[in-house]
Amino acid sequence: MHPRNGLRLSIAVAFFAVLYSMPAAAQRYTILHAEYGTEHHHVDVTQRLREVARTHPRFRMGNSTFGIDPAPGRRKVLRIYARGPEGHRRMFEFPESSTIDGAMFSGWGRGEWGNGEWHGGWNGDDDDRR
Repeated sequence: MHPRNGLRLSIAVAFFAVLYSMPAAAQRYTILHAEYGTEHHHVDVTQRLREVARTHPRFRMGNSTFGIDPAPGRRKVLRIYARGPEGHRRMFEFPESSTIDGAMFSGWGRGEWGNGEWHGGWNGDDDDRR
């Protein structure tokens, strides 16, 4: 084997070892709630996201995913509010047309999340939906 090929093989093996160890470490966020839209025009898409997650570990997200356009002509985002392993809350924001990879969320494909534990609004505080 040529020395360059051996180095390439070693790098590839190391890369895949790291890649395959990441999902276990990354599956530490439990989804509490999901909203889609803009700050002033957004909708709760938690249930629809759960339905999509059951059949798609990765998917490209947009209006057609959720069956609604809460802010026609405006750039929208999907906000996923989650809880980490120590109970800290975090918000994940995905621009419209992003690819969502459920590997970072525990229970993604089983839909074991978003069961009424969220009481915040768009910015994570009191419900500010308009």
